[in-house]
Amino acid sequence: MSQPTPPPPPGHAPVPPPKKGMSTGLKVFLIIAGLAVLLCGGGFVACTALVGKAASDVSKGQEAKAGHVELKSCEAESAGDEFLANVKFDVEVNNTSKDQNTYLVDVFVLDAKGTRVGNTTAIVSDVRPGQKAVEQGMVVLSQKVTGDVTCKIDKVS
Repeated sequence: MSQPTPPPPPGHAPVPPPKKGMSTGLKVFLIIAGLAVLLCGGGFVACTALVGKAASDVSKGQEAKAGHVELKSCEAESAGDEFLANVKFDVEVNNTSKDQNTYLVDVFVLDAKGTRVGNTTAIVSDVRPGQKAVEQGMVVLSQKVTGDVTCKIDKVS
């Protein structure tokens, strides 16, 4: 059996018995949290669809930009036995879109076996619609290479 509650000291009100069940504040919090989960859940699906569409649009834009870029030259320059060689290249951009664009062109340098021995990103800035621009880039090779080297455009964004 439980012990009876002792009488309060003189001049104080008696201690109320503990409440059973959830407090009103806890109920309100749980209702708001439940609504937030429902709304965010629907928002998550909508956000995922929007992000997927944006990623698709970016991919299409990158493919279109890649069609604007051409590798015009690729030449290795020997630096002697003590230094690593470097490779100079030219990329040409022909902006056939309606917008002014900046192009980030990732260029790989490959040895005679097709192994990547260097890479860089050439930036061709602010090419207006209908304009062409040529940008020269250079890659310092990460190792000594014998034989021919080639350049390859890997990605355009």
